[in-house]
Amino acid sequence: MRLDLHGTGEVLRASAGQLTRVWRATRLEARPEVFPGVIDGVIEEFLARAGEALLAGHAPEEAWASARGVIRLLPGERALEELAAEWRLAGEVLASACAALDAEPAAADRVAEAVEAARRAANTLRDGRPHGILLIYQLAGFRQRSDPRADGPR
Repeated sequence: MRLDLHGTGEVLRASAGQLTRVWRATRLEARPEVFPGVIDGVIEEFLARAGEALLAGHAPEEAWASARGVIRLLPGERALEELAAEWRLAGEVLASACAALDAEPAAADRVAEAVEAARRAANTLRDGRPHGILLIYQLAGFRQRSDPRADGPR
């Protein structure tokens, strides 16, 4: 039995925490050099809002417009590359979830539209930010932690 828009939205909203963990694991495997993920502070909220948009019959774009959280912007052009890569992974996780749920194609399409809207909006973060999004500008990479077993500085 296929899940309709409402059912898919209900399951996605309820599963936002688990889907976030899947996204984090997938992101870490695909891009271990960037930790934590640049959208890590907003992804769970976004996933819940994407489910709510389906559940309530709202436009997919509202998932991003209503999300709240923190996004890190890396220096230079790398910022847009990382944002695009992480949103692409979010789309893959949600597409896999819709396939596993046997969601009707219209539900999977609307979820993909929500991710695409978020990805497009990410390209404009330097020009301004949506209400509820805090941008952190990271000026350089993280320092390597010293070995905790060593006697040097930590």
